[in-house]
Amino acid sequence: MAELEEVNADAAHAFKAYNPKVFCRAFMNTSIKSDAITNNMAETFNGYIINARTKHLIYMMEDIRVALMQRLVNKRKEMEKQNSGLCPRIQSILDKEKAKASNCDVLPSTEHIFNVRYYLDQLIVDLDAKTCTCKKWDMMGIPCCHALACIFFLNHEAEAYVDECYKTEVYLKSYAGSIPPIEGERHWPRIEMKIDPPPIKVGPGRPRKSRIRDPFEDPKRSGTLSRHGMEMTCTLCKTKGHNKRGCPQKGVIQPSEPAPKKARGRPRKETKPALLHPTMVLNQHPYITQFQLNQHS
Repeated sequence: MAELEEVNADAAHAFKAYNPKVFCRAFMNTSIKSDAITNNMAETFNGYIINARTKHLIYMMEDIRVALMQRLVNKRKEMEKQNSGLCPRIQSILDKEKAKASNCDVLPSTEHIFNVRYYLDQLIVDLDAKTCTCKKWDMMGIPCCHALACIFFLNHEAEAYVDECYKTEVYLKSYAGSIPPIEGERHWPRIEMKIDPPPIKVGPGRPRKSRIRDPFEDPKRSGTLSRHGMEMTCTLCKTKGHNKRGCPQKGVIQPSEPAPKKARGRPRKETKPALLHPTMVLNQHPYITQFQLNQHS
């Protein structure tokens, strides 16, 4: 950011105006153990209830209740089968970092502070504070390869340094609750007071199923933004701000010829024409006499 402010102070001010704490990892709060900067959680749940959203309000809520009720039980059963103290996905991430730890050179400074050399980089690891210069351990709560090298240097277990939120016990506590079942509409209590449902107002057009897209998002390719806001470069005068169609020097500068396209496939070998015997020529062209063939030879 300091280098950006020296080059263009307005660009740095505009970047900070977009609240980088919600999308830039350098400004995020490290107490929240997550490096996700997208809204995938909301998009996933939206796809999870996409069929229920098309129904009436009561039946929509009933479908969502039944789906969540079953999901809580299934997730709890799957985690109870795990023998490891960590969640399976966290354990796989930790195993990948363990493979990289062999490339680190550990230099102890104190009992819990180390200097780690990783290829051409040099970092500081504090096991008590659970911090590393790369900030990966600070943000995710999973020890990076630099921290794992220090943990192995002390002959400690790597799983003991993983944040508590990734433990199997905490996962089971999160799914310990349950949604109670409900009787069907036939068994609901009846009352004497007549209650009419609110009037249903049907809007024009087909009900929306997909999410509201960004105004500059490409409708054909989901998740891809258009080239809006990008500064174009002219291929004639090499000046930014316009293209060759609106170039002021369009008739003055001759466009450079494009490079010839390479032929597809293997180049064909040149074959020399085969020499035919005079008798073969006479057989193919019966109107040619032997005298004309001798003169041509």
